[in-house]
Amino acid sequence: MHDKTVAQTRSFALIGHTADGKTSLGEALLFAAGATSQLGSPADGSSVLDATPEEQERKHTLTSAVYGFDWNDQHLTLVDTPGDPNFQGDGQIALHGLDGAVLVVSASDGAKVGTESMWRASERAGVPVVAFVNRLDSERADLDAAVASLKDLELNPIKITLPIGSGEGLEGVVDLISMKALRGDKESEIPAELQDEAEIARAELVEAAAECDDDLLEKYLEEGELSEEDVMAGLVKGTHGRALVPVLCGAAPSQIGTEACLRAIQRLLPSPDQREPWPATREGDATTVEADPDGPFAATVFKTVIDRYAGTLSVFRVVSGTARSDSAVLNATTGEKERLGKLLLLQGAEHVDVPTAGPGDIVAVAKLKHVRTGMALTQEKGGVALAPIPIPAGALSYAISATSKGDEDKVFSSLGRLVEEDPTLQLGRDPSTGEFLLTGMGELHIRITAQKLKRLYEVDVELKTPKVPYRETIRGKAENVEGKLKKQTGGKGMFGVCFLTVEPKPRGEGLEFVDEIVGGAIPRNLIPAVEKGILEASEAGPLAGYPVVDVRVRCIDGKHHSVDSNEMAFKLAGSFGFKAALEKARPTLLEPVMRVEVSAPDDLVGDVMGDISSRRGRVQSTESRGHTAVVKAEVPMAEMLEYASALTSLTGGKGAFHMEFDHYDEIPASERDKIIAEARTRAAEEG
Repeated sequence: MHDKTVAQTRSFALIGHTADGKTSLGEALLFAAGATSQLGSPADGSSVLDATPEEQERKHTLTSAVYGFDWNDQHLTLVDTPGDPNFQGDGQIALHGLDGAVLVVSASDGAKVGTESMWRASERAGVPVVAFVNRLDSERADLDAAVASLKDLELNPIKITLPIGSGEGLEGVVDLISMKALRGDKESEIPAELQDEAEIARAELVEAAAECDDDLLEKYLEEGELSEEDVMAGLVKGTHGRALVPVLCGAAPSQIGTEACLRAIQRLLPSPDQREPWPATREGDATTVEADPDGPFAATVFKTVIDRYAGTLSVFRVVSGTARSDSAVLNATTGEKERLGKLLLLQGAEHVDVPTAGPGDIVAVAKLKHVRTGMALTQEKGGVALAPIPIPAGALSYAISATSKGDEDKVFSSLGRLVEEDPTLQLGRDPSTGEFLLTGMGELHIRITAQKLKRLYEVDVELKTPKVPYRETIRGKAENVEGKLKKQTGGKGMFGVCFLTVEPKPRGEGLEFVDEIVGGAIPRNLIPAVEKGILEASEAGPLAGYPVVDVRVRCIDGKHHSVDSNEMAFKLAGSFGFKAALEKARPTLLEPVMRVEVSAPDDLVGDVMGDISSRRGRVQSTESRGHTAVVKAEVPMAEMLEYASALTSLTGGKGAFHMEFDHYDEIPASERDKIIAEARTRAAEEG
């Protein structure tokens, strides 16, 4: 690749819904380009792109695979991304390091939830897209219906190939740009029976290309036709500007349409010097970076791979300048210095040493100490800082613990490495429940992570539905409640009295202590002890032992003794008074409520809404996006802990959801009493 210019370089992702044939297309492209010696298949475990044991077992892509290869005097980098919503975050990150994408769509099912999700991700990343309607040799294949489903997603598809034959009789495609038939890599005349259809489709293509450029449109209106070069120029402009999406078709496992797809990637997707300059900062000032091999070195890290032999590999795309082995670089995100080791060209699970990498090239380097996915690299002096890549937030958490008590340290150090590899995972500790939580994009995401822990590090973990972080508060006001400690044991005693008034605060405002002591009823140096006692007592409320929130505590009066009063006495008095006041102020339980967005086929929206209602959820809105309906709702966290499995069952795997914390709300009485009873039973069992 080091002998290719910037203009001869392409990088692209295969994106779309799960099981629509992205990996099959990737294998077909590699085989057609001569990059692999045999046509790999995910179904029989021969795929070079699905290389991990978990992928081979499930026959689905679970992590983005990178494969660099040369074809037709160009260097291309293919990134095969997952389609399952549990793992799509990996592909969404990768798009920020690439110049284009191929949106793979099923010929029999059309665009689905995952199709739209990754189309929107390409939109956020500003990446031009061509589409490939796959599996046209299947029984229910319908190219026109698949293209119509893309229109429903509010993109502008235009066919640039047509199928020759149908179903099992599919034998090639018609290239509407050159108006030639393509069978494999052999060109021939268009079959007579397809000539009229091809002419109509060609006219639509020419009109769409003309509309992408004012000069071309004027020429088209004057002459009624455009040359092949003009059509290509219009398509390039429209594709680069995301004004249209050229649509190819074929059947990847049968090697039909793959040659045309390679040509489209080469001719329609941008080279690094054809895309907009990358936004960056230099010494705090905004700037941009262009694809100049002689410019300042700048790169973005879009993937981390844990390799059992090479260690941690940081996969980065060179944006500007030239990367060289054994050169010093700067982590532009953290400011720490690093040194590049050998540059590795990734070809699935295989690595090939390369001496240099220029703009648009994607390589990996082992053992960078402080570099993580999403960070940027630059040269030590005169460098520029590219913007960090946004990382999708996790949607579901599980409590995680070591099966064997002696393995705790090993489990969490090993998990730390997997979190480095997959930034859509987060490991943390819930301070209110004490549980360690592993957060991911879905239930399968977390369970696959547990399997990888076992395979890579030989540690077993237990996954449990996490405890819901309930809170306690009050609904009423309690005034002038006494908190008192009086002890006399013959020597120096303990004496402290405070009078407290408690009242509810607006939701989300926390606990507030107000000092209203006048006249020295409590010495100034002892008032902080009262507050400390209240804060400690607030960690476990009177109903079920959950933290107390959204309460204003006013210390209005008190008594002290010149000899027996001290900090401990008033700390305990504050604690006793606070607990007594809460009991009188109509305590209640609060539960976390999540903001939830569910995407599902529009014919299932009624089922989704009914299920949300059964979970005590409140639907806020619904909107249609093509054949997909998006339901926005507020649902208690307790009802969402195992929602991933339920949604999969409800929608046949065609649904996806995202949720994040929104607010706390009071729990209905029936649910509250059940939670209190469970908490008291648990407390009794624990001692």
